[in-house]
Amino acid sequence: MTTQGDLNAAWATALIDGLAQAGVGRAVISPGSRSTPLALACLRHPNLVSRVLLDERVAAFYALGLARAEGRPVILVCTSGSAVANWYPAVAEADAARMPLILLTADRPPELQDCGANQTFDQRALFAPQLRAAHTLPPAESGRYWLAALAARVVSQTQWPLAGPVQINVPFREPLLETVPPPPAASLPPQVLLPRLTLAPDAIATLARRIEGRRGVILAGAEPLPPEPLVKLAEALNWPIIADPLSGLRFGPHDRERVIARADLFLRGSVPPADIVLRFGAFPVSKAVGQWQARAAERIVVSADSRWPDPGRDAAMMIHADPALLAESLAESVTRQAAPDWLHSWQAAERRSAALAERFSAPESDLFRAAIETLPEGALLFVGNSMMVRDLDDFSGTSDKSLTIMCNRGLSGIDGNVSTFFGAVASGRFPAALALVGDLTFLHDLGGLAAGQSLSATIGLLDNGGGGIFDYLPQQTLPEFIPGWLTPQRADIAAATAVWGHIYRPTESGRFASSLASSLACPGVDVLHLAIDRAGSAARHRAVWAASSSSEETSA
Repeated sequence: MTTQGDLNAAWATALIDGLAQAGVGRAVISPGSRSTPLALACLRHPNLVSRVLLDERVAAFYALGLARAEGRPVILVCTSGSAVANWYPAVAEADAARMPLILLTADRPPELQDCGANQTFDQRALFAPQLRAAHTLPPAESGRYWLAALAARVVSQTQWPLAGPVQINVPFREPLLETVPPPPAASLPPQVLLPRLTLAPDAIATLARRIEGRRGVILAGAEPLPPEPLVKLAEALNWPIIADPLSGLRFGPHDRERVIARADLFLRGSVPPADIVLRFGAFPVSKAVGQWQARAAERIVVSADSRWPDPGRDAAMMIHADPALLAESLAESVTRQAAPDWLHSWQAAERRSAALAERFSAPESDLFRAAIETLPEGALLFVGNSMMVRDLDDFSGTSDKSLTIMCNRGLSGIDGNVSTFFGAVASGRFPAALALVGDLTFLHDLGGLAAGQSLSATIGLLDNGGGGIFDYLPQQTLPEFIPGWLTPQRADIAAATAVWGHIYRPTESGRFASSLASSLACPGVDVLHLAIDRAGSAARHRAVWAASSSSEETSA
């Protein structure tokens, strides 16, 4: 006799096998009772790598890191009730950053809804604004042939036409355990082929005539972009490329002659506007770059999907196309270049700002330089939000070393950064990994240290005694500044690190490179704790910004 537990097991197995057959390779599970059929189906599947993490918030950001590193959908599994709500910050980041997550939320059956049953609320619409799609299954039944097709559809929905999270709400009746092993899934999902968008040849030709011969700039925004096609287009137009630190254009073997990495420094000054700015990808990290590009006579934005990345609402044209295909086609169609002095002025401003950054060296500048020089080819450099990503913008420079730069820049939160970093590390795609985060970012995600068990990575904790970014904002003048915004914490970093068996290593700026090299050579997770003089750092930042933006120093 087939029990309800047997139906649950067969139902979950059919769903999970369909997802695996459709290309999903990883699952992140938080323990719970109602999700037992889903957890068992994941843990027992031969083609899934599963990780169990106690804290649902940690698990969700960890899955986000896996999705960022691999570019493939990742399964999340949790039980019903408040467990689901703990996913929300990571789901919101996945939505904004267009990361593919498959949210499998176990639930009570319909007869236990809206009647005061334990651990039960309406979780079907919890993530609705952030989802690409939501599916609620019926309780397990014998007719499960259609779940493979649903699984393929869900995997597709996480990737196209706009990548992001999809939820499948899965109610289960008790009993939750099977009495016999579930049968193997009998149905195969359909194969799904996804398109790459580009423009018709006549539209390419018209666009080429519109942009060629003008004093323009390619703005490579805050998301990974294809270096070679954009460099090829810049060469055809003789334009500079303002490369956001998250664009992927600052590091690698491609031609970086036209790559501008210090625009945030010199565009704070009175740099004349461009005739045209051609932006690929998300809006840049730099406020100065964003404000300068808004003064251009014309702005054209290229979006790879259906999103409308135009916060200024001032784009003259929005192009939905694959950045690589569009850049390659335009490069072949362009026939006229900008005057040579245009590019030369940008390259001169870049050199001046590099020299000024060296002269007024902030402690963070030295740390980023040491990190980039010490990390091996192909390594991961994860940076926190607030000042970390901005210091990366100002001080990273460029290098022929291939590095993957990662940051949770979708919503720019300090939550879940440690968990995301460890998720990316767990992908196994990087020979070494370093996260540079501030003290509040680290403390905000202390639970994420649990996700680092069994991994090898280094966390560089730059401790400036609170929210240092507020030193540069109007709140700094308030009498309530320290308790209300700076919020310095009294925390024992060494003890917190030891909870999960990691190694705590206090270090100094001048020894950071050697400490990092030693850490990278050893297995396990090290936390390199560096104290930063916040006041001294702020003074150095202001000095380099003022010098770079002065009219006599800026002529791009």
